[in-house]
Amino acid sequence: MFDFDIINSNTLLGESGFHLHETNEIVFLDLLNPSIFFYSIESKILIKKKLSLPKPLGNIYPLVNGKFIISCFNGFYIYDRKRNSLKHYLDVRQKNELKDISYNDGTISRNKFWIGLCHIKETDDLGYFGYINNKKFVEIDRGFKVSNGPAINEKLNKLYFSDSFNSSIYEYNLRTLKRKKIYKFNKKQGFPDGIALDNQNGLWVAHWAGGQVSRINLKSFKIDLQIKLPALNITSVTFVGKKLNHLFITSAKLETSKNQLEKYKHAGSSFIIKTGFKGLKIPYGNNKIL
Repeated sequence: MFDFDIINSNTLLGESGFHLHETNEIVFLDLLNPSIFFYSIESKILIKKKLSLPKPLGNIYPLVNGKFIISCFNGFYIYDRKRNSLKHYLDVRQKNELKDISYNDGTISRNKFWIGLCHIKETDDLGYFGYINNKKFVEIDRGFKVSNGPAINEKLNKLYFSDSFNSSIYEYNLRTLKRKKIYKFNKKQGFPDGIALDNQNGLWVAHWAGGQVSRINLKSFKIDLQIKLPALNITSVTFVGKKLNHLFITSAKLETSKNQLEKYKHAGSSFIIKTGFKGLKIPYGNNKIL
């Protein structure tokens, strides 16, 4: 059994948790009620700020200068927390994609920030993902309705990707870009959403429509741990805390019926769980990315 703290974030579509190690805070987003949240791990105070951005939001990237990059429907914006201001920064989509393609999940690695793009109606395999460096986009793979993840182990040159609509997790070799399917979920497990790596060869997966997170052992490619949660649609996972040994989990109220809310009373809440595992530290974005 795992004890967990419940944060009353009340998100329509919570996503994109990131640990701010300098202040020991967690930053995350509500994609459909465009907002940014800051949660102090020490004081347990949650601050929410509305964002004047076109929905859906996609992802948030903390920068070394204390600012953030936030992706949304029409591109990337730089968010200044002190001034609570936004400035448009970049849009990597082609002209013929502007109506049908939106930004979704992402992460940061050394000198790169990664982004997935998805079909806005989630019906056509028009999504793709890659990374941005010096305002240039490099595509890695395409042919997805929705791109989720990725999670990156730079020491092993491995990237993990969540193909939600095909219920599959892929592993990519970052040198050759060859991919292999390492896990296929069944319908009862829900759909794989956000993912995070620990330092013991484990990949943690949020289960949309599954009410849980699970850990895939990357040696055996089998699930060796499951944690049930009081929310149906689990959206993202990331390691937080000074020792990176707590898992921060977001969820969504979206697509949770009244009957389901009787069982999943904390839909839209966020959760912090001490796991016994330690996550891989994700760097802030630097000037080489910009």
